[in-house]
Amino acid sequence: MKTVDAKLNQTPGCIQAALEIIGDKWTGLLLRELTECPKTFGELEEILIGISPRTLSQRLTKLENENITKKTIYCQHPPRYRYSLTEKGSDLKSVLSSMAKWGAKYS
Repeated sequence: MKTVDAKLNQTPGCIQAALEIIGDKWTGLLLRELTECPKTFGELEEILIGISPRTLSQRLTKLENENITKKTIYCQHPPRYRYSLTEKGSDLKSVLSSMAKWGAKYS
């Protein structure tokens, strides 16, 4: 346990930096959905009951700017996109899995 504590104490800035990217409301659930397969804006809006289109758009834009997600056009007129995880985003799968296990145990 001391090794884990020592590592955590050496990286407080790293934890804060990660939370600034993925700590916003809805972001964890959005990432969870994209771990399964690419999805359209409409699919995400339907799955994430209660999220406003504006919030969903903001979260997707932030994640894309951080190179965690990418959008791929699948229809030219009107432009329609599918959202998926990048390699950087896929690296979050184990983090999300650990968070889900912790949540199941303590909620």
